[in-house]
Amino acid sequence: MKILEDNRGVARVIEAFLASMLLMSCLAFIPTPTQTSDSTGNLVSTAQNLFLSLDSNGHLAALVDNRNWNTLESSVESALPLTTWFNLTVFDKNMNVINPFPLSNAGSASDKVVSVDYVCTSQNGTFAIYVLRLQLSEVGSN
Repeated sequence: MKILEDNRGVARVIEAFLASMLLMSCLAFIPTPTQTSDSTGNLVSTAQNLFLSLDSNGHLAALVDNRNWNTLESSVESALPLTTWFNLTVFDKNMNVINPFPLSNAGSASDKVVSVDYVCTSQNGTFAIYVLRLQLSEVGSN
């Protein structure tokens, strides 16, 4: 019964709770450091990942072989975030442009444009080499 009559422990628990609440409220007012993200590095890795995912099982070269430009454009557009501008140009082995119209989702949105080249080969009987140049930029980055 002596344990129930001693209120010093309850007061210490309340004091510790209030002290922790005070510390937590002080931490809420400390500004978080702003991180400068390397957007060009992110765009390069995004472009490389996009090419690798689209070229699985020769899908990318098959789209170019068949000159299926609308499907290629929509595949690239669906694989990128909505805030990313892109322009895709397809070259043959002599660096002549193959696609008859620009494969893009809009005009350039920023001064920081990253260009990534990807080489793929046709998997059908005619051995063709294609160079795909993807230019990326993020909307709102200067």
